[in-house]
Amino acid sequence: MNAVRWSMLIYGLCLIAMGVQAYFFPMPGSKVSPISLIAAGTLGVTALGFTYLSVKARSPRGAYIGTVILCLIVIGQFMGKVVKGEASFYPHILTIILSVAMIVILGMGHMMAMKRKEAEATSYE
Repeated sequence: MNAVRWSMLIYGLCLIAMGVQAYFFPMPGSKVSPISLIAAGTLGVTALGFTYLSVKARSPRGAYIGTVILCLIVIGQFMGKVVKGEASFYPHILTIILSVAMIVILGMGHMMAMKRKEAEATSYE
C-alpha cells in the first residue's frame, strides 16, 4: 500500500472513531448522538471500502474519485455550522481539516502518478 491508500485508511478510521466518541463518550455539555454514530460510521466504512477497492481494483481511479466526493460531502455537512458561527474546533473544524487534507493528498498522488507516467513514456522514445 502506498501513502495515498494509507491516508484513506486513516481517514476512514478517524471518521468511525469520531462517531463512536460522539455516541459512547460525548463531550462535556453534549448529549449522546446516535445520528453521529450512524453518519460517521457509514462515511468511515465507505472510506474503508474505497481503500479496499483502491488496493484490489486494476485501476484505483474510481476509488480515488469516490473518496474525493466523500470528502466533499463531509465538508458540506460541517461547513453550514462554520458559516453560521456555531462550529467548534472538534468535531466541525477538525473534520473539515481532515477532509481537505485527504483531497490534497489524493491530488498530490494523482500529480505524482501522472509525472511518473510521463517519465516512463519519454524514456521509451
